[in-house]
Amino acid sequence: MRRVSKAQIQNARQIGVLDYFRICKPHELIKVSAHDYRTRTHSSLVISDNGLFHWYRAGVGGNNAIDYLLKVENMDFVSAVRLLNELQPVRASFQPVPHPMNTPSIQKSFEPPVPDRSSETIQAYLYRRGISGKVFRFCRNAGTVYQTTRGGYKNCVFLGLDSQGTPRSAFTRSCQGTWRGDIAGSQKKYGFLIPADDEDCSTVAIFEAPIDAMSGASLTQYQREKPWRSQFYLAMGGLNHQSVDYFLENHPQIRTINLCLDNDAPGRNFAKQLLESLSTRGYIVIDSPPSIGKDYNEQLIYQKQHLNSSPIR
Repeated sequence: MRRVSKAQIQNARQIGVLDYFRICKPHELIKVSAHDYRTRTHSSLVISDNGLFHWYRAGVGGNNAIDYLLKVENMDFVSAVRLLNELQPVRASFQPVPHPMNTPSIQKSFEPPVPDRSSETIQAYLYRRGISGKVFRFCRNAGTVYQTTRGGYKNCVFLGLDSQGTPRSAFTRSCQGTWRGDIAGSQKKYGFLIPADDEDCSTVAIFEAPIDAMSGASLTQYQREKPWRSQFYLAMGGLNHQSVDYFLENHPQIRTINLCLDNDAPGRNFAKQLLESLSTRGYIVIDSPPSIGKDYNEQLIYQKQHLNSSPIR
């Protein structure tokens, strides 16, 4: 099969799933709320105007038309890229437009999802994932974890705040499937943070995902060797050094860094990079991958199931 060029791939990735439907399948769209659509073919497929889609029945989602064609239509990658590049009206809308050199680039504004009045669904979901009730309640009361509803489905939202406590990023995860993604306009340098009880604390544990940070905090509470808020817990939101740099800039008292990244190739490679770069900056860096499973949530679930632990509440 003939290959596609990098330019074609880049052009195709800029086409949103909602744009694709409006041009190719407008008859499929059914507006169900101010921001969400369903489709006539797949009633559990929700497309949001923030660029995300989630097919709840299959537990898949994404943030562009390529993701949709691959995950829902089962199209191969090359065919999907070719199809999207054949959409002349869409391609034209992404052609470079001359503009003055001094014109600032326009960044999509960030708007965190609107919280539900209730948190019952995410509470049950996080308890199923082994999260301590004490850890959950702390994050809920701090406003960094809450429940939201889009298209009739419940999602768990994890907020990243700046140093003034203003939300700057949001990561959402479905309570009914495996879909997850960042809210449009999120700035990755603002990670999900569970603060230490002592603001002068000199230790931080760094994780990839928010649920892993909550799992690390829950394990600390469960093991009862020290108070669970005896250190900071920072989730980068993936493999993202920006959030680490921002945290360290705003917490100059930090001396010890525990790298609690995943037990897979990307996590191990990134941990090695962080260990080298942070060590040269004078930090005491400890590589602390989970002792069981791929990530700290798997370790938490295993320990609760196999070590005769009483439920954490």
